[in-house]
Amino acid sequence: MKGLKIEMAHVERIRWLLHVEGKSQRQVAKALGISRKTVAKYAQLTKVPRYQRQKPAQPVVLTPEFQAEIERRLAENEILPRKQRWTGRTIYEDLVALGYQGSEPTVRRYIAKIRKLKRVQPAFIPLAHDPGESIEVDWGEAVVVLDGAEVTVQILCVRLRWSGMPVVIAYPTQRQEAMFDGLRRALERLSGVPRRMTLDNLKQAVKRILEGRNREEQDAFLSFRTHYLIDSNFCNPASGNEKGSVENLVGLAQRYIVGPHREARTWDELNAILWQRCLEYARRIPQGSTQSILERWEEEKKYLRPLPARPFDCCKVALVSSNKVSCVTFETCRYSVPVQYANRPLQVRAYWDRIDIYAGQEKIASHLRCYERNREILDLDHYLELLHVKPGALEQAKPYRMAQLPPVYHQFRAEMQAQGRSDREFIEILMLHRAYSVSEVSTALELALAQRTACYTAVKQLLAVQPDLGAEASTSTAGELAGIRVQQPSLAEYNRLLKGGVVH
Repeated sequence: MKGLKIEMAHVERIRWLLHVEGKSQRQVAKALGISRKTVAKYAQLTKVPRYQRQKPAQPVVLTPEFQAEIERRLAENEILPRKQRWTGRTIYEDLVALGYQGSEPTVRRYIAKIRKLKRVQPAFIPLAHDPGESIEVDWGEAVVVLDGAEVTVQILCVRLRWSGMPVVIAYPTQRQEAMFDGLRRALERLSGVPRRMTLDNLKQAVKRILEGRNREEQDAFLSFRTHYLIDSNFCNPASGNEKGSVENLVGLAQRYIVGPHREARTWDELNAILWQRCLEYARRIPQGSTQSILERWEEEKKYLRPLPARPFDCCKVALVSSNKVSCVTFETCRYSVPVQYANRPLQVRAYWDRIDIYAGQEKIASHLRCYERNREILDLDHYLELLHVKPGALEQAKPYRMAQLPPVYHQFRAEMQAQGRSDREFIEILMLHRAYSVSEVSTALELALAQRTACYTAVKQLLAVQPDLGAEASTSTAGELAGIRVQQPSLAEYNRLLKGGVVH
């Protein structure tokens, strides 16, 4: 053990041999290969002695004079404009001009040390909350697999402050209508309305921050609060600790409630999964409590005000005008309306998941909402009356090309053209979607093609004879399909008309 640094294990071995095995200091020194003086030194110690400086270490390069220069410049920063303050680089260059011969990292380390000493660590006061008093609200982000594609979703996190009951709801956006929809759903899932909600100064809620706790709120947010009779409490800027419960929930949602690789087919399915995960989490008993979160929530429900008779209409309303191609523009995207409403003032009600378009009090169109920019969302049905008048435009009509009809439609149209029938008759078949589903019409087209009766009358008769055609077709056999016959329309009256006769 000669030349070996003495550690706690060596001290323990020396003391064991001396006090337990009863060996002499000389015997211990010989057994361990150290001097007898070393044995005597550590015989009564219970911890390894550390070297202690008699005086503080003096910097070799960054002398007290240079340290004073750094501190003086940092003090100047308190009164200098933000963009003209001393930086680590400019301080270093100035010290070099004064004779400093050390490195820049040494200067930067000393600057960081001074700033850390001056930084005041805040202290907090423990708070107590009453049942039904408040919820806390915040947004976060998470990655999920939605309909087979990996997407980043926005998660609205809401938590009852007394019981700690969480609600996490996912959306494609943090827009105001999504926040209102999330708050509405959260209140419904929590089975009541607390007296107050605490949240950040979100632009969806706050128009302008005034002095102290005062805020000029958005009109739509005021309308939401008025509907549910819930007060607002906005945090001070950059003071997330004022709603620490929901801040923790955001992290919990990302790690546990949403978790990694969460998969769902639709938004509704995803949010149903998240609610079940919230209920599973709520079965836990928090530290310092004898009840689970679910049990405390059941108690807190008694203190929540009842929900209003009808839910808040969580949409953004905008006045628009349709153009000559029967489209309205909302947030750079163009949505179609029926052609009879072209060139008219209309109203858009934008929900987080859909766009409803109104003419007065009548809803004339509804589309899935698109969050991409400069896209066209066209409904073929909106243009069918105009195409019926101008059937020659069908081939180049953008709504028709965007419709993504099943292949059987194109096969049926080609067969009709081969028989000399016009596109006007094919457009009449497309109008059947107003009474029948795509699946039902597709099956009728397949049956008509099998019978070589590619005309509107045949398709219409097949649908009339078998209203549940789509369901039955899936169980029909090839023999049953072959047995179906469609009555051909009579051309006698048409021939009599051509000859100038009277049509009965």
